[in-house]
Amino acid sequence: MIEEIDYSEYIPEDLLQEIMEYEEENKRRGKRIFPSSRDIVEAVKEAALMARGIHPDEFPDLVLKILQEQGFDTGYVTVKRIWVCLFICFYVFIHRL
Repeated sequence: MIEEIDYSEYIPEDLLQEIMEYEEENKRRGKRIFPSSRDIVEAVKEAALMARGIHPDEFPDLVLKILQEQGFDTGYVTVKRIWVCLFICFYVFIHRL
């Protein structure tokens, strides 16, 4: 008996689109997850391809930036964890040869 109201008839299209984008952005922001070790390893691989000629002290910052761009919460990702993941990548690479 309750009829569904189509609000698009009452709300301007541009305003409706803006509201939908805002809700989607807030939904994603609320669901930021912590990266797993596998996610960090993938970010390390990507950073290693981009990191030609940068100082090793800047490498963890590059990895953190990549993870943040992917939507992860990097608040608890430490520099030590990034270096451990880097050494895991090297270990796997060396033992595949």
